[in-house]
Amino acid sequence: MKISTFVQCLTVALVAAFCVNTASAQSPDRQMGLGITAGSGNIGGHFAYALNPGFHIGSALGLVLESSNGKSFNSVSIAPYGKFILSGMKDMKPYFYGAFQIASGGGSTRTGLQLGAGAEYFASRNVGVFGHIAVINVGFDPSITQIGLGNAYVGIEWFFNP
Repeated sequence: MKISTFVQCLTVALVAAFCVNTASAQSPDRQMGLGITAGSGNIGGHFAYALNPGFHIGSALGLVLESSNGKSFNSVSIAPYGKFILSGMKDMKPYFYGAFQIASGGGSTRTGLQLGAGAEYFASRNVGVFGHIAVINVGFDPSITQIGLGNAYVGIEWFFNP
């Protein structure tokens, strides 16, 4: 594990520890939120809206650290997404998600679709700590398909009271 990945995971864990509420939580409902996500060479923020406790939509905006042919470069990405939250325990909810990604940098623009699964711990109705793995990455431009467990992400999101 790289030092930067370890620091990102430790930061998320510390923030989550300070946000824990002793009351039992539920998934947000009709609330807007902001969050931070890190993993697989990406770091950025996202805007989210909980349409109901089982379906959240949003868009991520981030910086992608990439290397190709021995050269390193940064690119900016935007990824509208949908998260389908399943019923689980009251505080911990498994979910499936899908995102359409657009990344631009290094002299090219790349687009693709990402599908995966994860779980989110709702410390309170307003705070969620999550982790997910992208299982399928379908690149449209360039045309590349990846299937596997290589892209892991962690993050935290804060929802505002309606």
